Amino acid sequence: MRNLILSLLVVAGTSVYAQTDKMVTTKVKKETKVNSKGELYTTKVKVKTTKVKDTRMNPNQKHQLNQARVASPVTVTKTVMIDNDKDPFYDKATKLKYYKYKGKKYDFSANKNSLLISEIRNNKSISTTTAVKSKYNNYYIIYGPEFNGIGYFNKDNDFVVEYYDKVVGDTEFAVFEDLKM
Repeated sequence: MRNLILSLLVVAGTSVYAQTDKMVTTKVKKETKVNSKGELYTTKVKVKTTKVKDTRMNPNQKHQLNQARVASPVTVTKTVMIDNDKDPFYDKATKLKYYKYKGKKYDFSANKNSLLISEIRNNKSISTTTAVKSKYNNYYIIYGPEFNGIGYFNKDNDFVVEYYDKVVGDTEFAVFEDLKM
């Protein structure tokens, strides 16, 4: 009985582990600079890109042993770490997550208690909106040129913004969809 339980735990653990593919790439760029005193120092920028893809099988082959995989979306997250001084520690770290709204691509960079929402145009990020986290719950206070309102993450990891539209005269929703490539 004990062997049966152990073997079931191993099989269950293996099947849970095999349901996602994860690829992590890291690039480090170093530069040597001279400070105002004429001393040489090295700066580093480290970019860690994580791509996570759920493994999905063909539902028509659910009772077969070797099932064919079907295409599934990939979630991309980038972490940018910057070191501007002589110590071995990185001074600043920024995490980027990608979203889509009205056919445009946006990146969300997380700071301590806020999000900087930037539109990506011609592979360059252009800052558009800021979202500051509320102290009392998981809502964000949004302010920017396009809309001002309240934002939150829904169960699908989409970022939803509720704002008052003066033209319509009512509350509207803007949904930034989690960009899965």
